[in-house]
Amino acid sequence: MNGNIVFDTNILIYLSKKLIEPEKIFEENMVYSISVISKMELLGYSFRNKLEEGFLVDLINSLNVVPLNDIVVETTIAIRKNNKIKLPDAIVYATAQVLKGKLITNNIEDFDKIIGSVELVNPID
Repeated sequence: MNGNIVFDTNILIYLSKKLIEPEKIFEENMVYSISVISKMELLGYSFRNKLEEGFLVDLINSLNVVPLNDIVVETTIAIRKNNKIKLPDAIVYATAQVLKGKLITNNIEDFDKIIGSVELVNPID
């Protein structure tokens, strides 16, 4: 498999809690990204476990963090106009759509009603 992969916030949480094995989602020759909104959601959390926080900081620093640039913003707006979806989810989906990537999430139901070109993958199924 070649291309772009965008992680939903929940996947990084599962990795930090060791609920999913990295080998299950990381492959060679892929570009791994998250939306800046996922970074804000993750690092805005008050961690009790400093090891988990450190793991997430290191993981985020190893990924491509996609900013809210004009094209992501416009794509998010279009998604929200046509779908009943929470803003953070719309931003994550728009990021995957702009990158022409697959969206890796455990919450397929948050995105499956969106009419779009993003392939949704649940690595836990």
